[in-house]
Amino acid sequence: MKFLKNLLRYLKWHYSKALLSAFALWKNILVFLFNFFSIKNILGNFFTPWKRLADSYPDHFDIKGYLFTFLLNTIMRIVGMILRSIIIFIGLTCCAIYILLLPVSLVAWLVLPFVVLGLIALGLILIIFA
Repeated sequence: MKFLKNLLRYLKWHYSKALLSAFALWKNILVFLFNFFSIKNILGNFFTPWKRLADSYPDHFDIKGYLFTFLLNTIMRIVGMILRSIIIFIGLTCCAIYILLLPVSLVAWLVLPFVVLGLIALGLILIIFA
């Protein structure tokens, strides 16, 4: 009788408080993924040069120096945009895969107590009849 009472209490907890905690956990993991890949920060700095590598323009007028500096700074900005685009793509892909796997984990969470009870019953049947 005590086993049945504890089982019912567990099932009540599993489908109420624990399920709400799981939703909060899933939300926190998604926020973690966005922060891990710094998607918001990278979008804010999308056009800055890679690793802030930029050359300063010469003090005196030198067309060759100005063009060289402009070309170097432009190339570093393009490199930064390409690498940041790759990081954003990887981060958003990870978030999308995580979001697609959430229903699978929800179904697993809802079915898990019955799977455990079924496996216990199967084990007892195998012990008794084997």
